[in-house]
Amino acid sequence: MGLDINIKGLEREDTYHGGYIRFGNYRMKVAKAFNKTLGEIYEKSYLTPNYEYTDDEIEQWNQLCNNDLDIFLWHSDYDGKLTPKECKKIYNELKKLKIKDLPYSDKWTMQELWLNMLKHCYKYRVNMYFY
Repeated sequence: MGLDINIKGLEREDTYHGGYIRFGNYRMKVAKAFNKTLGEIYEKSYLTPNYEYTDDEIEQWNQLCNNDLDIFLWHSDYDGKLTPKECKKIYNELKKLKIKDLPYSDKWTMQELWLNMLKHCYKYRVNMYFY
């Protein structure tokens, strides 16, 4: 079981096909690269099944995070889609971040892969599908 990304116009090797944990690890690194405290709050949902955020954590989150990054961090990891407009918003946030290399393949790091997929979607006006 895992996440498969399908994007019209990209070959399989240029899209994400991997485990939920690997994708979750990447999103945790994204959150931490954006803001350390934000990353620590975000990580709790991965470390503790059915974790319920406190009112204080929700308030902190809303003060620290922006809506464009929220799209990526809270999108379902097993189904749904991202529109070209959403992909552009996410791309603009992710490209600002320094993510320590998380290898994906001989060709891509996770950061490079996601930036490439997001850019392709908004440039060619195609959806990104999560399966």
